[in-house]
Amino acid sequence: FAGGDRVMGLVAGGGYAEMVSVPQRLAVKVPDSLSWQEAGATPEVFITAHDALLQCGLQAGERVLIHAVGSGVGVAGVQIAKMMGASQVFGTAGSAEKLEQAAALGLDVGVNYREQDFAEVVREATDGAGVDVVLDVIGADYWEQNLRALARQGRMVEVGLMSGAELRGASLGPLLMKRLQVRGTTLRARPLEQKAAATRAFEKSVLPHIASGRIKVVVDSVYPLREAAAAQAHMEENANFGKIVLEP
Repeated sequence: FAGGDRVMGLVAGGGYAEMVSVPQRLAVKVPDSLSWQEAGATPEVFITAHDALLQCGLQAGERVLIHAVGSGVGVAGVQIAKMMGASQVFGTAGSAEKLEQAAALGLDVGVNYREQDFAEVVREATDGAGVDVVLDVIGADYWEQNLRALARQGRMVEVGLMSGAELRGASLGPLLMKRLQVRGTTLRARPLEQKAAATRAFEKSVLPHIASGRIKVVVDSVYPLREAAAAQAHMEENANFGKIVLEP
């Protein structure tokens, strides 16, 4: 980097700030096509989604289910899955409006989790085969449905635990009978070398598509830093589609 370069990167917490310090290896140049607000909405969610799908070994032609497609990771995941050649992308959200917005980004089959059993929708849409990969940010509440939605030898990656981490009365039988793989991941707890590798992979494979506009960075709203509490409240209402950004 040179003085004056616009950069964006991963922070190890403490992002609600006017200034942050990050290792150079966790930063990338901001494409000229992105505003500062869009840049702020990019690294954490796009690197998380890309890294998770790589860990699952998503291959071209496979089907994938992505939960919370209105979230930052969900918005990124839908588009990256398409970029990686997924043949069919399923996704869940709590409103028809969010599903429509996700469809504009590449979502093939949307499921309103308030009204439908997403595992049943997946099974019906795939003639009983299921999806090859599940990218989950919900956790405990979706455990059994996720296993039902997965195809034989399917893979699931847990990147969030929005509904909790404790499984009560869950059956492990499908893991054996369907030969499933389940793994967990989080960026924050990983060593610097692994974070740097994930950043470089994003820079090589995803960032050019963001720069060209093929992949969209979706900013739901922008709040001044002094209104961080209001931004947090907006997120807790689950009304946002895309990222909520704080601006100094």
